[in-house]
Amino acid sequence: MDISFPIAEVVRFAIVLARLGGIMVSAPFFSGGSIPVTIRVAFSLLAAWVLAPSLPLGSLPAGLSLGSLTGTILMEVVFGLVLGFVANCVFAGLQFAGQIISFQMGFSVINLIDPQTEVDMPVFSFFANYVGILLFLLVNGHHWFLLAVHDSFGVLPVGGFVIGGALVEQFVGMTATIFAIGVKIAGPVIIVTTIVDIVIGIIGRTAPQINLLVVGMPLKLLAGFACLSFSFYFLPRQLEGVFLSLSRTLHALASGAS
Repeated sequence: MDISFPIAEVVRFAIVLARLGGIMVSAPFFSGGSIPVTIRVAFSLLAAWVLAPSLPLGSLPAGLSLGSLTGTILMEVVFGLVLGFVANCVFAGLQFAGQIISFQMGFSVINLIDPQTEVDMPVFSFFANYVGILLFLLVNGHHWFLLAVHDSFGVLPVGGFVIGGALVEQFVGMTATIFAIGVKIAGPVIIVTTIVDIVIGIIGRTAPQINLLVVGMPLKLLAGFACLSFSFYFLPRQLEGVFLSLSRTLHALASGAS
């Protein structure tokens, strides 16, 4: 039995797969080393097959040659990488918050190997990153990338990805959120540990006979863990707002890239 596919169908599938492939390489959770490459490839092929009809055949550029098609597919991969990078900025902010907390509480020298990135990171960065991934999956954040790819074909034509001023502005804004998210999450610990340091300094000046190394470190740890226990109660609601903002950014990114 002779099975043949129209060239337009193959091109459409390849373009959708290119956008998804870029996301699978750079997006959080999808790009983690804990997910085998074969599973990521299979998921990309399946998702591209499902999403391919969202790209109308009339949207494909006319007269595509092999060279122009290769360039178009490469730009679609870059667009997927951009979507993944923007999402990674949020999790970079969580890791930055963990680094601040580890430094303030004296755990900055204790590192763990992240199985996703295979990079050493402080223990609280490891913890904050995985709490963020857990909440991200609970709010179905992994679906947003598929929705962003589906919606992007309506506002960003094939081959229309351009690195312009609007896109650069969004990039700068997202990189700035790394610092903002880190400071917001680690802010209570910064304030509490700073107050404890001031109190310990005053005690050291008024009562020099007290061994501050014996008294100060346990007191700082106790205050830091108490503050963390209290602040983690509000962390899910705060991260939910951050992730919802990320969802709007992913959908708005296509408009700024065209």
